[in-house]
Amino acid sequence: MINPVSNSYNSNNAALNENSNAGLAADQKAIPVASKSVVNKVDSQDLTIKDQIKDLASSGPPIDKSLVNEIKNKVDQGIYPIDLDLVTEKMFENFKDAVG
Repeated sequence: MINPVSNSYNSNNAALNENSNAGLAADQKAIPVASKSVVNKVDSQDLTIKDQIKDLASSGPPIDKSLVNEIKNKVDQGIYPIDLDLVTEKMFENFKDAVG
């Protein structure tokens, strides 16, 4: 059975809340506080990671220029195998996705 909800004040809940607040205060005292050196170490690591991410983002995507040049040369010479059916299929798939 479901108990009805009322807007009246219940003194039993007040006693429970006072006891739980006392327990919470005791728990908070038992938790060790992080030392400043640990916090500073974490902050400096975060800054280092953030700097690395900014550097990677500003330099653009990682591209192996030697591999790109090798493929370009093979295409220019006509010795790079290109599957025209696969290229055409992918182009149509992208076109269908773009159109909806």
